[in-house]
Amino acid sequence: MQFPEGEVQHVVRLESTPWGPCPPTLPPGCEMAVLDGNPQTEDLFTVRFRVTDTFVMPPHWHPKDERVTIITGTAAVAFGADSDRQEATEFGPGDYYVNARHAVHTVWIEGPTVLQITGIGPWKAVPVQEAPPPG
Repeated sequence: MQFPEGEVQHVVRLESTPWGPCPPTLPPGCEMAVLDGNPQTEDLFTVRFRVTDTFVMPPHWHPKDERVTIITGTAAVAFGADSDRQEATEFGPGDYYVNARHAVHTVWIEGPTVLQITGIGPWKAVPVQEAPPPG
């Protein structure tokens, strides 16, 4: 991280998170905030996603491992292109998980939720309909 001259700490409080629209490649209904780094470059980054209602991220995969922490609310994750909600593992506030690179998964969020992703960019969510994962 590049700190401004004289600074030794970078802080983003949950209540003052700088929310903006999610990338157009994601389904509607979410907001995103870049907390640190740039998810589009080959470097460490941390972002938050916020949804206020039901949100489904259809089957997709990432080119690099995805580290997720649930800040508020709940998210459910199931693996495989044909997985369904009943197969999903649910995660709540404080839970942390890592999705392996190229692992096809679906995410269901059913109410107000904030989750945080940390990884090495560039970050992409590749829909299975567009391209199968390598290998």
